[in-house]
Amino acid sequence: MDSNNLATLKDDMIAFIEGHGMRHFPALIPEDTPRVWWNEPDTADTTPENTKESWKDFVEMAKTAGAPLVCIGEDSVDRTTLDLLSSELEDLSDSETSLLERDKLNQLFLEIGKVGHIELAFAHQGILFVHETQTEWYREYRAMVNTVDGLQEFIENALDEDIDEEQE
Repeated sequence: MDSNNLATLKDDMIAFIEGHGMRHFPALIPEDTPRVWWNEPDTADTTPENTKESWKDFVEMAKTAGAPLVCIGEDSVDRTTLDLLSSELEDLSDSETSLLERDKLNQLFLEIGKVGHIELAFAHQGILFVHETQTEWYREYRAMVNTVDGLQEFIENALDEDIDEEQE
C-alpha cells in the first residue's frame, strides 16, 4: 500500500464492509454531528501504518451494533485549493514563517489527487461513531489550513476591536 495515497485502502475497506453483509455509503460527514471517535490503543496516531487493522475492528463493531451500512468519507487536495492556501499563507505570514510554510506547501503539490484522509462512520442511537485514517501529508495540510483560519480570525477580531474603539 502507498502510505501517501489511501485509495487502495479505501477499496479494501469497501470490500471488507460488503463482505460482512453491510453496505457502504459514500458520504460527506458533517463536522457538527455528535460523534464518538475510535481511539487507537496506546496511540492517538491515525496514520495508515498505525491503523492497519483497527479499521477492521471498527467495521466489526458496526456489524455488532446492527448498523446496516457504514459511511465512508474521503478527502484529497486539488491544485486550486493549494493555490488558494498558498496565496493566503503569503498574505498572512512573515517572511521567515513563509519560507518554512512554502517548503511544506511545495511538498503538498506532489500529493494532488491522492486520497489523504478517510473517515468510516456508522450511526447508533443518535450518535455517529467514527474511525479516521490520514496520511502525514494530510496532517500537514490540515495544520496549514488551521493556521490560516486562526490568523484570519485573529485579524478579523483585531479589526473589529479597532472599529469598536473608533466608534466610542
